[in-house]
Amino acid sequence: MSAARYGTYGTVYTWWNGTYSGSNTLYDRPICAVFFNDTGITHYMGVRLKDNYTSTADSEDFGAFSQYAGPVYQSKGYCGQVYSYMEDATGKVLVDNYLGVGTCD
Repeated sequence: MSAARYGTYGTVYTWWNGTYSGSNTLYDRPICAVFFNDTGITHYMGVRLKDNYTSTADSEDFGAFSQYAGPVYQSKGYCGQVYSYMEDATGKVLVDNYLGVGTCD
């Protein structure tokens, strides 16, 4: 699991479920990501999970949420990235960050 807290705005978490989706034990780990809204106020926000394969579409969930965006899943996401985004009611960007998933080169 990895996590990142973005001030008082939100926290993103990623989880690996302990299984493998292919023969490569490093890269073929299914990943889930959730971006929690820590403000208690509805904001436009989202989470995008990108795996380490260019042929796979990103998995994402964006919208107006008061609790969390996601969960989003990738079947081979362990060496990918999770993107977190949040803005306030005026459109000011509060969170715009990437987090690496796993410990891959």
